[in-house]
Amino acid sequence: MNLIPASSLNPSSIYCVGKNYLRHAEEMLQWESKDENVKKSTKKPEEPIIFLKPATALSRNGKVRVPHFHGKPISKNLHYEAELVVLIGKDAANIPTENTMSFIDGYGIGLDMTLRDVQMDAKEKGEPWLKCKGFKSSALVSDMVPATHILSPETLVFALSLNDAIVQKGKAETMLFNIPELISYLSYIYGLQAGDLLFTGTPEGVGKVNNGDILHAELLQNNCCSDFTFLTSLDAVVEAV
Repeated sequence: MNLIPASSLNPSSIYCVGKNYLRHAEEMLQWESKDENVKKSTKKPEEPIIFLKPATALSRNGKVRVPHFHGKPISKNLHYEAELVVLIGKDAANIPTENTMSFIDGYGIGLDMTLRDVQMDAKEKGEPWLKCKGFKSSALVSDMVPATHILSPETLVFALSLNDAIVQKGKAETMLFNIPELISYLSYIYGLQAGDLLFTGTPEGVGKVNNGDILHAELLQNNCCSDFTFLTSLDAVVEAV
């Protein structure tokens, strides 16, 4: 199988989905609330939560660093978020859910790096939080598996290790909004272009990284009966936190 090299990716837009796994949504509710006994929400929203990273957020060298401004780092709390990533293969506008699969070129594993303290501060103030998600090197992506090799995206699973300890596991089948739903929604609201990337959301287990930490993410396919096929992987190192 010939993978699509990450070095060849040149997205016009990087779309990301927030709180697309139930347990991560509950995890975020706990962090966002000052009430330690906040009730967990199990209700699926009517529409997915969408945010953007600029194309300049894409890291092509596997390195992550917190930007400095006026000689100081802009955050003290950098978090990892592992996600299944979809490569859009052709322009899409107003596409019904049942017709979306032909618009997918490939699948990969990615890291949506987040400045958590910056995010929480912006939310508290009711301000936009582009800075916490869209900073340079905040989007990392593996080589992509051609869509023709994947029978169904529902069979895709992934895992993230931090310094050789597994910290996140995700299954596409447990997303609140599945991939066809997401592509259709984006095509109606924004319009998609060939080469765009879609980060489909992260499961529970997100956490902080420190200088020198090594992240390793793998994308696999669940064939049946707990038989998994390795598809692609991503390695990243954290610098200058």
